[in-house]
Amino acid sequence: MNEIVKKIILCACLSSFLLPVAADERPRLVVGIVISHFHPEWLEWYGAELSAGGFRRATGGQAWTMDYNYFYSQTGVDHASIYTGMLPADHGIISHAWHDRLRKGRQPAVASPEYLEVGSRGAGDIKSLSPRFLQAISLGSALKMSDATSKVFSIAMNGEEAVLSGGNSADLAIWYSEETGEWVSSTFYAGQLPAWLSRFNYTIDSDLFVNKGWAPLSREKNGIARFTRRAAPSSFYYDIARARRQYNTYRVLKATPHANTLVGALAGALVDGEQLGKDNVPDLLALNFSCLDYTYRDFAVDSPENKDVVLRLDQDLATLFATLDTRVGKGNYTVFLTFSEARELLPPELERLKVNSEYFAISRAVALMKSYLGLLYGPGDWIIDHDAAQVYLNRDLIAERGLNPREVQDRAADMMIDFEGISKVMTAHALASATSSSGANRLVQNSFYHKRSGDLLFCLQPTWTAELKELEDTHARYSRRSTVPLYLWGAGVPAGGGGRHDMADLLPTLCRILGLPVPYTARGNELF
Repeated sequence: MNEIVKKIILCACLSSFLLPVAADERPRLVVGIVISHFHPEWLEWYGAELSAGGFRRATGGQAWTMDYNYFYSQTGVDHASIYTGMLPADHGIISHAWHDRLRKGRQPAVASPEYLEVGSRGAGDIKSLSPRFLQAISLGSALKMSDATSKVFSIAMNGEEAVLSGGNSADLAIWYSEETGEWVSSTFYAGQLPAWLSRFNYTIDSDLFVNKGWAPLSREKNGIARFTRRAAPSSFYYDIARARRQYNTYRVLKATPHANTLVGALAGALVDGEQLGKDNVPDLLALNFSCLDYTYRDFAVDSPENKDVVLRLDQDLATLFATLDTRVGKGNYTVFLTFSEARELLPPELERLKVNSEYFAISRAVALMKSYLGLLYGPGDWIIDHDAAQVYLNRDLIAERGLNPREVQDRAADMMIDFEGISKVMTAHALASATSSSGANRLVQNSFYHKRSGDLLFCLQPTWTAELKELEDTHARYSRRSTVPLYLWGAGVPAGGGGRHDMADLLPTLCRILGLPVPYTARGNELF
């Protein structure tokens, strides 16, 4: 077969998967907005107080109910799924960290000691991050494969979200330094920050946000929180400067709505500094906001603090969209907005509804399981790690004692299912050898990555929640709200839509809007 015939056949095959989109019909910029720890019902509760240019605009386009289609929704994991169109069972990011059996230690999802931090004082000695554990082609990579001049950037307060939303091909993933209050990146992306970002780090003063404190918008005057001892019962004031002095870290800002304001301000500067959306080659900007980050459990779902977060984020989004209108132009960009690790109702909130609910103490359960396995098989460290509803058995010890790994998994699972609050326990050998088509078994299987997941994966009762050992405990942080809203509007988005779909369907849809071939690793189908 000669080369001309081969090319004709190849073009015919590609055309069956991709309808051509004229360059002047494609969006110049796609802006992905993912909000973590958000209670989607807030949009209805506080809808009357939201501005026309913020959440109302963001949710005024096409709307779908999207199913992540796996059991353990977690920041980072969800970001990887959104931007790759794959499940954790495929892309490999199963949680914030997992036990690496080869290296015999805990492996954070994006930690890469071979790369160094760039952008802050003393950054040259700080081990940094990369997306090297992400086993997939992301939206940013698809853009770069189509045209290497496409620009791909991501921003988040936390490095994990920035790295996994930007993907392997990002020009730069940018996150916030808790040590210095500056924006930083990794040598995986660049040897130094671009000049515009270095200048921005001098102009944005984290201490201004620290010193202003946090009070409701209604009690701010000229951007300064006003504190009075005779405040209304629904009011509050938090002295962030005091917390900053006590803990000696800018991490305290992540537990306030000021974090979202910082992300929004940087996004506007990035659009200008990198000239995003200025030509007909589409660019990507992945933005990640959060609702109180690691302290989201500290406030009731209907608290005035959470309401204030929503109202302030509404303002931040309105400012962002106004900037895009001015810099990129109305009709020249596309926006999607969705949620990661969506806020569940906690036991105290469910108890107000007279719903039986408790906290499950995984650490105590693991201690009991260690004792039980010790009685069965003799003394030893039978459990070496646990994380995100997974338990890792000591396979070296199992082999040393000449035991059958499957038998030990089964005996441990039989013991664990008797704990109050647990509804299901699945073993690694069962998940690897059988396929489930529906229910919780299927969701857990979609979260299971054989090389990284534990020997046991368990599910709590729907109204039970994992207990945190300490405020910053990451072992038990995940959500079982696998379905969340998705809003899509702007250039290239046709009328129609709605219904329930898998989150994996978002990537092929964005590729269709951008006129890109869908990456062969993606699993979803177009929404339209």
